[in-house]
Amino acid sequence: MKYERLYREQIDDALDLVREADAYRAEFNTVRPHQALAWNRPSDVHRGLADPTVPNFPEPEILPTT
Repeated sequence: MKYERLYREQIDDALDLVREADAYRAEFNTVRPHQALAWNRPSDVHRGLADPTVPNFPEPEILPTT
């Protein structure tokens, strides 16, 4: 969290720190997929919308060469 968000922004007081930490936590849990959860988002797995053992990205399509 430090290198991805806190060191990049100007944080003047504790309220700014809380805002940045909350924004990072929301992004980490709802936007970013996680490799350990088969590239699903933690919030989707927690709510039962995704299975942590089934990847959510499509398999690559292998086209014929001739």
